[in-house]
Amino acid sequence: MRMDRVPTTELVGTRSVFYAGRFADRVAATGLAECCRVLDEWQVLPAQLSVAMEQATVLVVLDPLSFPFDVMTEDQWDVPLVLVLPSGFEAGFFEAVFGKAVFERLGFFDRVAARNSSIWEQLSKRYRWIENQRIDVDTELPEEAAAQIHALIEAESTASRHLDEGRYDAYRYWNERGEVLAYSAPNLAIHGGGYDPELGKAVHRVQAKTLEPQFAAARGERAGDVRFDVLEVGVGVGRWVPSFDPAKTRFVGLDVSESMVDVARSSFPQARFDHLRTDLLFPYDDESFDLVYTVTVLHHNPTPAKRALLSEMWRVTRPGGRLLFLEDFVAERRSSKSTVYPMSVLQFVELVLEVSAGQVVLEHVESLRYPRDDVVRGGAIALSRLGVPKKW
Repeated sequence: MRMDRVPTTELVGTRSVFYAGRFADRVAATGLAECCRVLDEWQVLPAQLSVAMEQATVLVVLDPLSFPFDVMTEDQWDVPLVLVLPSGFEAGFFEAVFGKAVFERLGFFDRVAARNSSIWEQLSKRYRWIENQRIDVDTELPEEAAAQIHALIEAESTASRHLDEGRYDAYRYWNERGEVLAYSAPNLAIHGGGYDPELGKAVHRVQAKTLEPQFAAARGERAGDVRFDVLEVGVGVGRWVPSFDPAKTRFVGLDVSESMVDVARSSFPQARFDHLRTDLLFPYDDESFDLVYTVTVLHHNPTPAKRALLSEMWRVTRPGGRLLFLEDFVAERRSSKSTVYPMSVLQFVELVLEVSAGQVVLEHVESLRYPRDDVVRGGAIALSRLGVPKKW
């Protein structure tokens, strides 16, 4: 018997939404916190789902075989998804049912709960999921799985996200942030301010729409057996690594946080990750990479640090290779505790010209407007390096 539908007015303010479908009565009886809403199969008609998802920061699908993924809007897909795979099915069945409709849309901010390790390994390899996206549940009972997932969400949401009071220092801030969050809640570690997982996923979507065509342009039409050497500066826990084909790419990541570097190494054993020291010097030879890029890292550094990082990025890029920057260019530094050191696009370009002696060609420039923003603060700049290679 289905549970009585929750009036739509009561769904406003919801943060965690649990779709339990056929198991709604059993899941509701577990006494999940008041901040959660448990929905049955009658409560996911388009209009009702829209209301339920309006304030959600996570959607947990406990009964995916009855959930209408096809009616979800782009905004609803921006809400981080936890997908609980039912037992008793093979990986091939899941691919046939959920492959294009669901699996291909899951990314860094989404999770999968799979009790069967073999199925997880097959699916994660096929869709480039990483270990941090897996949630371990030790039960087949949906109500117990709901309780375990809810406890995990609560633990992550209360993870420490603030440093001690004092003057902001980029290296110290991000290193300490990595120490706190890398293992307990790696998704939180990429944010500089208050954590909102729904906004984080939406921002990631906007960034991916800009970055992935530039990744493809940097690779060009080289033959499949020609290796593509890539360096990401400020790699964190590796959220952009799945954008590259590991069979054709030598991926290297660099970060100030040793803890985040350790997590990235465990998630992507086929890649290389190194710790960036306080001198900001890269441990790589000149002209070592075809693509060197950074995503929302440089604006967290004052001008001297920007200059040092840009100089090193230029040094390790091969002539003909690409430099790619996605940064916030419209911002205001309000105090010495601010995590942003604003720089206009023109000032940034002047700094690049300074460190490169003008040996660059502008390949692409694009502005980004993030959800909830009143201003267009993001921008992407792609440059190719001129010059003759020192070695062939």
